[in-house]
Amino acid sequence: MIGKLKGSIDQIIGNRLIIDINGIGYEVFCPERSIRLLEEKESIIVYVDTIFRDETINLYGFLSIEERQIFRTLQTVQGVGSKLAMTILGFYKIKELESFIGYADEKSICAIPGVGSKVAKRIIGELKDKFSKQMDSFNEILSAKRNNIISALTNLGYSRTEALNITDQIKDNINEETEIEELIKLALKRSNI
Repeated sequence: MIGKLKGSIDQIIGNRLIIDINGIGYEVFCPERSIRLLEEKESIIVYVDTIFRDETINLYGFLSIEERQIFRTLQTVQGVGSKLAMTILGFYKIKELESFIGYADEKSICAIPGVGSKVAKRIIGELKDKFSKQMDSFNEILSAKRNNIISALTNLGYSRTEALNITDQIKDNINEETEIEELIKLALKRSNI
């Protein structure tokens, strides 16, 4: 099973990418929101979910591990297959989707093409608890990384206030994939500005 691909974008065709890896082109379905951020010939890393259906193998690619996890979670709901899960992820930002599910905002979820009232109710009913637990665990990882950056900066002689300010400047870069060493280097670069 393929879990991750690293290569360059050979072509963008609708909601699919052809990712060239050493001369082999992998066709990968991606959420619409992600596709809009990408350009042909740029380097890319996608986290992949490989799905086997009726003698076909489809690769679904995501720019973050969090997005891939939500894709998998959405498919646990009856009536939500891989295509609809991909449409849902392509329609809203992850934080918006979490918020709509958390607040049982059926109307916003029904705005997604292909999601009717029945499916929206199932998504809310079945995922409200899962999403909150999943996001709590994800937020713990981000919080630990943030604390490690602050600690590293204070160990290098920055005051706690300076360390907090610098860390706040790079908050958009703190995610599950970025290694702590890279984040500390980025923080040190920001501190010299």
